[in-house]
Amino acid sequence: MRKTHLGLAIAALSLLGVLAEPSVNLSRTASAQHQTQVGQSQTRGDGQNIIMHLTHGTDDLHAAFMALKLGTNLQKRGAQVTLVLTLEGVRIASRNQPLDLRWGSSPMTLAQMYDDFVAAGGKVMVCPACAEAAGITAANLRNGAQLAQENQDIPSLILAADKIIGF
Repeated sequence: MRKTHLGLAIAALSLLGVLAEPSVNLSRTASAQHQTQVGQSQTRGDGQNIIMHLTHGTDDLHAAFMALKLGTNLQKRGAQVTLVLTLEGVRIASRNQPLDLRWGSSPMTLAQMYDDFVAAGGKVMVCPACAEAAGITAANLRNGAQLAQENQDIPSLILAADKIIGF
């Protein structure tokens, strides 16, 4: 009787093994198709609404440069990018803040990076409470920047975003 059960068990495992192999191949095919689709969608922004949240300015040039560079590249690929500036990040939106600074081996200044971002269609939203604390008013904002409406604009942007990237 034990031989019968062992034979049935071997037969069942063999059958499962035969059935499992095609499903593995189907999974691999589905995975390959998904990777191809993801790869294609990763090369285009397809109108995605992306928020770049930047909390640094001249106090962390690395963060500021990376946010502006990535934001510009995403804009050029079809995404709609809004740079949301809070904390020390609001300072890069001020005309009174010198941005003739470079980070690393970049030939571009922070001012040029900002201008390229805006020229590529990027929008800049400035936290009003942070701007007030830094002495920034609507009158001294750089081209492309605007003060957010208190308790309205930034929450609305966040809720409408497809992706939020923080620096």
